[in-house]
Amino acid sequence: MIGHPTGDGPATYTLSFGQFDIEPRQRRLSRAGAAVPIGARAFDILWLLAEAPGQVLDHRYLIARAWPGRVVDEANLRVQIAALRRALDASGVERYILNVPGRGYLLSAPVVRR
Repeated sequence: MIGHPTGDGPATYTLSFGQFDIEPRQRRLSRAGAAVPIGARAFDILWLLAEAPGQVLDHRYLIARAWPGRVVDEANLRVQIAALRRALDASGVERYILNVPGRGYLLSAPVVRR
C-alpha cells in the first residue's frame, strides 16, 4: 500500500518539495501549510513520484501500485495526473509532473524527506 514502505503502517516521514508537504499518515497534501484537496488515487500517485524524484516511473508501474489487483486503462492514470497537475501547478509557473512520452511520468522538483 502507498505510504507503507515497510508494510507496518504509514510512513513516519514527510516528503517536501517546493511549497508542498506530503504527509502519509494523514494522507494529506499541503501547500505552505494549507490543505490541497486531491483524491486518494492522485495522492498515491504523487507519493510514488515523490519517493523517486527525477526518475521516470513507468505507466504500468504507477497503475499497478495505485490500483493494485485491478485492470485499469492508462486513461485512468492520465485523469489522475491531470488532477495532480491542476492541484500542484495552480500558479501556472511551475511544472512539477512531467511526461516522458512512451515511458512514464516524473516529479521534476527536488524532494526532501523529513
